[in-house]
Amino acid sequence: MKKSIVLATAVAAILSSAALTSGVAMADASVNATATSNYIWRGVSQSSDTASVQGGVDWSGESGVYAGTWVGSLVVGQETDFYVGFAGEAGDFGYDVGAIVYAYTLAPNTNFTEVYLNASFGGLSAGVATTVDSASANTGGAFDEGDLYLNAAYDFTAGPFDTSVFVGTYMFDNDSATQALDYTHYGVSLTSGEVTVSVEKNDIEGGNADNVRIVATWSKAWDI
Repeated sequence: MKKSIVLATAVAAILSSAALTSGVAMADASVNATATSNYIWRGVSQSSDTASVQGGVDWSGESGVYAGTWVGSLVVGQETDFYVGFAGEAGDFGYDVGAIVYAYTLAPNTNFTEVYLNASFGGLSAGVATTVDSASANTGGAFDEGDLYLNAAYDFTAGPFDTSVFVGTYMFDNDSATQALDYTHYGVSLTSGEVTVSVEKNDIEGGNADNVRIVATWSKAWDI
């Protein structure tokens, strides 16, 4: 399938880059689990404003190469993500480049693939992701090839909380005057230990999609 070819090419490029920058490296693996009152992704509820349980497995090598998979419950069915990337640091500057496939068990014709680049410096971080492949049902609608997502955040400590202020903008390739898909979202999150409380809003017009949402999330990771 086209999606497999795209992801395989991205994986090969990432692994080749890592091989040139490092020799034999040790690897680490971990599992993670999450329970959230609302699965919000890029400012939009993926669980129709209901709770979601999630979990994943991650592998990383000392070279900077990493790979993993993640599963999240939706109102009906589930989302399964597969990703691979290469991350590292140069002083205070951090970088992360990779590819991710979003797959939906009950709606495989809405699957899509992205490549992404993230960077950070101190408490500031920013990233860009673009859709490089989408299933047939997405053609002409949202999550089509050429879509672009930009985001930025500032993380700091405020009293007992790790605080993050963030903003993101989704620019869809098929956005037009008659089909306005583009939107922006923003919010703040407070984390203490394994619990995060976030407040988020988007500017999507119509229905209750743009309601202010307060979300409580518990998450934990274990080395294996």
